[in-house]
Amino acid sequence: MAKTENLIGTTTLTKLKPANKGDLLKDGGGLRGQVYVDSSDKITVVFTYSYRSPETGRQREKGCGVYPAVSLSAIRDERDRLRGIVRGDITKGVAKADPLEQERREREAIQAEQQEAERIKRQAEADALAVQHQQEAERKAAEQVAAEPTMQDLFEQWDANYGATLATDWRETRRSNWRCHVAPLVGKQKIKSASKSVLMAHYDSLMKAGKAKTAKDALALVRQVMKWGIQRGLVPENHPLATMELPEAVRTVKTTQMAENFSAAEYVAKHGLDAIGEDAEDGKAGRALPFSELVDLLSNKLTVGTQSETGKCVIRFMLATGVRASQALKLRWDWVLLEHRVIIFPAGSMKAKKMHHVHLSDYALGVLKQMNAIRINDFVFPAPKKANAAVLRSNVGNDIASRQFYSADDETEVAYQARLAERMTCRRTRADFELYNLSGGKWTLYDLRRTTATRLCELTGSDWETIEKVLAHAEPHGVTGRYVRLSKWEDRCNALNLLGAALAECAAGVLPNRVDDNVVQLRRA
Repeated sequence: MAKTENLIGTTTLTKLKPANKGDLLKDGGGLRGQVYVDSSDKITVVFTYSYRSPETGRQREKGCGVYPAVSLSAIRDERDRLRGIVRGDITKGVAKADPLEQERREREAIQAEQQEAERIKRQAEADALAVQHQQEAERKAAEQVAAEPTMQDLFEQWDANYGATLATDWRETRRSNWRCHVAPLVGKQKIKSASKSVLMAHYDSLMKAGKAKTAKDALALVRQVMKWGIQRGLVPENHPLATMELPEAVRTVKTTQMAENFSAAEYVAKHGLDAIGEDAEDGKAGRALPFSELVDLLSNKLTVGTQSETGKCVIRFMLATGVRASQALKLRWDWVLLEHRVIIFPAGSMKAKKMHHVHLSDYALGVLKQMNAIRINDFVFPAPKKANAAVLRSNVGNDIASRQFYSADDETEVAYQARLAERMTCRRTRADFELYNLSGGKWTLYDLRRTTATRLCELTGSDWETIEKVLAHAEPHGVTGRYVRLSKWEDRCNALNLLGAALAECAAGVLPNRVDDNVVQLRRA
């Protein structure tokens, strides 16, 4: 590019006077300056570069600086820069451009960048706010889920309200069932999502382990708690655990009971004539002891056993009264009127929450007098060591179970001896390990109540209405229920007196009289 001839010198600029206001000073290369004078006579020269736009073809001007704030050399350098833009440089591949347009484009580019940066900033802030809102929503949802009651929370509410109305031992039994068989599986689960499958799998495992009663009690408790929760709006009405049904029981048949193997003569020979009429009671628990077995038990086995006298009296008392084991073991002397030969069980001690009166036959009265002679606390059947406590149902039940030992059907001698060796490790019942064996097979504490009911049927000619009153069964509803409640107290007393007399005969080793269906008095040989 040819060197520009500069026409203005610094001396020219320094010699300017106020009178030169408005003068136009031309320099080389399209540079020119206009003189300005302010009110204080200060002189400034505004320099501009004049050029024809290579983009639009129009004549344009671009400021290069104001003298003396900017030196003349700097102003000329700016002019030369602008000229280079206008002219371009073919050798360097730089195209001609309009400085003003270029500035405009650069300014717009900067503005666009700033706008984009602002947009990105706003978007980032919006995204951050959205994330914050999402996190807040998730936190609130998590708090809401955490606040939803669990199955354990539901049970604790049930226990604090309904459970508190139960007898102490029944309440503790339900607490134990929940703690051992329900809480580990679904206790921490929310009510809405509580799983039915894990409960049913546990039920199956208990059934396989031979714990059918525990399995059924656990599922029944879950249903009871869930239905209680539905009534109070704590559980959805269609919750699967509330409508859960117990699986249909699968009955197994012993080899000797298979159709092709069974012999009625062999069965009667093994179990005795008293087994006739005891349908489906082939040596299983849940049976009624016939009088022949009661003779053996009361006159022989109880008299020589090492079981405590308290436990033996519990057995005799339950046979004589038909009360439940839980009620017998919690019996208090404050409920007993020996002079009137009656026990009045308060409603709070009864399963149906209704007061129950029990007549004391001579036999039952003798049992209570025996316990009164060794009275140590408020309970009729006291615990041997624990102060002011009743004997435990489990202790009495274990005393009965541990004194029975039978050979299983088709069991080899080796297997029998192995089981026997294991049983003999129990010091407590080593001497009596099979003392309580009866001809009909295994019997339990609960069987005593069934025995009472069955033997009363024999003695009273199947007067089931009176027997139900003796057993304190729930009364039917409606008009019939009103008439049933009118059953005479004398009928119950007479029935229990008959039973007491029969038990006294059994204790004396005599098979008592009974009434058959034709109400003809018979004495068995």
